[in-house]
Parts: sequence; C-alpha cells; structure tokens
Amino acid sequence: MTADSQQVLSSQDHALGLKYRRNSIIFGVIGLFVFGVAFGLFAFITARKAEGQGVKATAGKVLGVLGFIGGIIVMTILFKNR
Repeated sequence: MTADSQQVLSSQDHALGLKYRRNSIIFGVIGLFVFGVAFGLFAFITARKAEGQGVKATAGKVLGVLGFIGGIIVMTILFKNR
C-alpha cells in the first residue's frame, strides 16, 4: 500500500467517523425527549463507532447515557403506579 492510498483510507475513515459523531448527537438529543432507552443506546453505540474511527464523540456518549438513564427513570415512575 502506498502512502497516498493510506491517506485516502485515513480521510475516508475520518469522514465516516464524523458522520457517526453527528448521528450519535442526533440520536442523543432525540433520546432526551422520546424513547430515551432505545435512542440513548443508539447514541452511545454510534459514538463508540465514531471513536473507533479516531473521532472524539464525547457529546454523543454523554447524551446517550443521559437519555438512557432518563428513559429508565420515566419508565420506573410510569410502571410504579400500576
């Protein structure tokens, strides 16, 4: 593999990582308002994929965890009263 082809692969990996990061933030924000458990999990997994591509995705991870925990709290409150 030449240096040029490695650089192209690296830039493709970086572009894919940026896409994963953007999607993780979108999933995390949606998870804060609706379907927190599912979208929180999606956000966290997608943020991990972004980090696997070498792109920091801290916001996606934090939003994912908050959405997941918030969803569990809401479900606990709703089902506790039944």
